Amino acid sequence: MSSRSATRAVSLGAAVLALAAGIGCGSATDDRPKQWSFISAAIVEPSCATASCHSDTVQKAGVNLFDRDVGYKSLVDRHFVYANQPSMSELLYLLRAQGAKRMPPDFALPEEDIQLISDWIADGAKND
Repeated sequence: MSSRSATRAVSLGAAVLALAAGIGCGSATDDRPKQWSFISAAIVEPSCATASCHSDTVQKAGVNLFDRDVGYKSLVDRHFVYANQPSMSELLYLLRAQGAKRMPPDFALPEEDIQLISDWIADGAKND
C-alpha cells in the first residue's frame, strides 16, 4: 500500500470512527478534539482533498489539503486561516458560502464541522 493510500485509509477510518461514536452532525454536544490532526483527518482530507479539488495533484487555488502538514501550511501561509481570529479567516466564509463561492462546491459541510473548525481557529489554529 502506498503512503497516499495509507493516509487516505487512516483519514477515512477517523471519519468512520467519529460517525460511529455518534459525534458530529446531530449530536447534542461536540466532544471532538479542536485539533488540526483530527480536523484534517476527519473533515478536511475526506471532503476537500479530492481528486478534482485540493489534492496532491490538482491543488486548486494553490491549496493542497491532501497531507496534514502541507494542508496546514497552505491554509495559514495563504491567509485562509488567521489564528485566534475566526471572523477574519476566509476559510469559514468559504465553508459557509458567505460570498461568491462555497467549499466544498458539491455539498455543504455540516454546521457542526464548520463550528469545530471555527473553534480550532479561535483557540489559536495550532498544528497539533
